[in-house]
Amino acid sequence: MMDPERPLARLLKLFVEGFLLLSLKGSLRGVYLKGEPPQEPLVLALNHHSFFDGHLVWLLGRRARRPTSLLVAEENLQAFPVLSLAGALPTGRVREALRRLRRGEWVAVFPEGELRYPGALGPLRPGALWLAQRAGVRVLPVATRVALRGFEHPEAFLLVGPPLSPEEDLRAHLEGLLAELDQTLAETHPRDLPPGFREVLKGRRSLEERVRPLVEALRR
Repeated sequence: MMDPERPLARLLKLFVEGFLLLSLKGSLRGVYLKGEPPQEPLVLALNHHSFFDGHLVWLLGRRARRPTSLLVAEENLQAFPVLSLAGALPTGRVREALRRLRRGEWVAVFPEGELRYPGALGPLRPGALWLAQRAGVRVLPVATRVALRGFEHPEAFLLVGPPLSPEEDLRAHLEGLLAELDQTLAETHPRDLPPGFREVLKGRRSLEERVRPLVEALRR
């Protein structure tokens, strides 16, 4: 693995993170957040139903100015080793994940263990709670949805729950957050911002949104 302190590694890190940001801004209409992670070492536990979930983990860490690692399958990191510079860590490197948590960093986990079709939460693996217990930190459940609603491009929504002790029922809390998020989206007009959410990243606007100011200017 490349030494992250080497000048070339730092340059590549900026390059990779720039592409993550461009991917979010160029592919999504926006990213919307409800709740705020506390400033403490945490194991983040998120459902994994979208290609953009890893990008969103990186964005959460970037907003909080908190070094953030995402545990990913070994084969994915072998295919894209440069992602380690943006925080990706092989699932087998448990000791390194614990070291990072004890340094005060965040470590994110997709406890379903695989990318699943958007819908109900799948079975959860025990890794997130195990890491939190061994490191003496709390678990932060985060429900995510990337949905195509009333605009040309999909929108990403993140609902942050309260931090949990490792002894609490992660499944019940994450399942409840996901159900709350789905209900909120279902009850909100597709062109309206759901109650309590705020835009934390502005992305690509629809054609009619880009053209509307010009049309309105011509009408004046």
